Amino acid sequence: MQLQHPTTKQVSIFGTITLLGLLAIWLVLGSGSYNGALHFLTFTVAPEKDLHNNEGLGWRDRYYQEVFDGSNRTSDTILTPNLAELCQAITWRPNLYLNCTRVSAGLFNQVNEIKNCVRMAIDTGANLILPSSSERDSKSLNDFHTNDSAWKRQFRHSWDEEHIMFHLGEACPQMKILPSDEPSMPNATHVLIDPKGSPGFKEYLGHFDGTRTFRDYVDKTLNEKNVTTNSNSSSVVLEIEWTFLVLNPENDPTGLDWRAWTEISLLIRPIESHRRLVQKLSKAEHLRKDSYIGVHLRVEHDAVGKWWDDIELQASKNLNSIDVVAKKFREQRGDGKNPFIYVACGDKQGIDRFRELAKLRGYTVLDKWGVLANDTESLNEIDKLSFDERGLLDYAILLNSYFFLGTLGSSFSYTLANMRSDRGRFPGTSFVVDDTAKSFSHLFMPPSGRAHFACCL
Repeated sequence: MQLQHPTTKQVSIFGTITLLGLLAIWLVLGSGSYNGALHFLTFTVAPEKDLHNNEGLGWRDRYYQEVFDGSNRTSDTILTPNLAELCQAITWRPNLYLNCTRVSAGLFNQVNEIKNCVRMAIDTGANLILPSSSERDSKSLNDFHTNDSAWKRQFRHSWDEEHIMFHLGEACPQMKILPSDEPSMPNATHVLIDPKGSPGFKEYLGHFDGTRTFRDYVDKTLNEKNVTTNSNSSSVVLEIEWTFLVLNPENDPTGLDWRAWTEISLLIRPIESHRRLVQKLSKAEHLRKDSYIGVHLRVEHDAVGKWWDDIELQASKNLNSIDVVAKKFREQRGDGKNPFIYVACGDKQGIDRFRELAKLRGYTVLDKWGVLANDTESLNEIDKLSFDERGLLDYAILLNSYFFLGTLGSSFSYTLANMRSDRGRFPGTSFVVDDTAKSFSHLFMPPSGRAHFACCL
């Protein structure tokens, strides 16, 4: 039998009945006045710190609005109550800094590593040096760091540095956040943190959590190296390589770690020029929110025959699922018209083949190049973007689709499925579960072990 989670409405009703019961008991037993009873309830029931803001936006809408809005505002406060609660509970060390060096791999692997870096700095009570990253070779997708210059891409190259510094500072006022071109610290002690020494450690997988903390392991390492972080010591910079950025928030039974982890997503905003291109795409006639089906095809040259299905099999799987989704779409709209299909893929030939096969079933396929075909200026901007930067545009458009189809093992697909869910976490395929989280996504299983990847994407 399928286990069902209670809906928000069910939880709310249950909570109301419980409160009324407590109030009745208080009055019947003569333990106090009516006002006293209300005072009791006020101070024993705390408001839930969920992932929504005060305006009641769903998580997907809130995330899109904060991360891809075209404006360049930085002064508005982003509500991150869970992140703030986490920071308030930490004992901070003003002379300690965390430097997550050389975040690497695909774009959303890197986003995951940045989030882990922020969370590890909080866990350690350390200041944060924003990480630099590698640049994936757009022509040879297997090459992430072929030379030293590839590692020197500063945080601000892809992400809004002012945005994260301001809003993380609001949530964690005890933390100093420094730009990724690390300021000179001539007297600082640099300590390499290598979690391979922690029992049970496995590279890329979640290792540290609320039980086995990163802070404890850092303290152990510092003690072994006779390094102190008291107020009288010089600065200490912790260096940690990208393969070790694997703190796991899922093992916290209170859920606070996971909610805070999800809120960190709001702080990693693309630079203005990339957001501007997203807004141009989003305003296209056929890309109104929830009016199209989104598809991520992973058929680029680095993947075919190695980790994922070829274009013919991926197309068949997707189109069979689209038939099911499109039927529901037509019934809801009542006009008998099929939705458009927006395809994200770095291989134009793969998109063309999918378009041919989709046309046979009565579907029209869109992509970013076709949508902006009459906007020469924007097309020229897209041509100058790297493989991953183009993917970021697709990510934003797929976020707003009526239904999303992707593949497990792709950090791109899995992050999308997470951010489309009101839980901030992909709850499972929307074809077979009661989708109270409003994810409306499905991820296909790849023909390899690529379904298993670094923690918490």
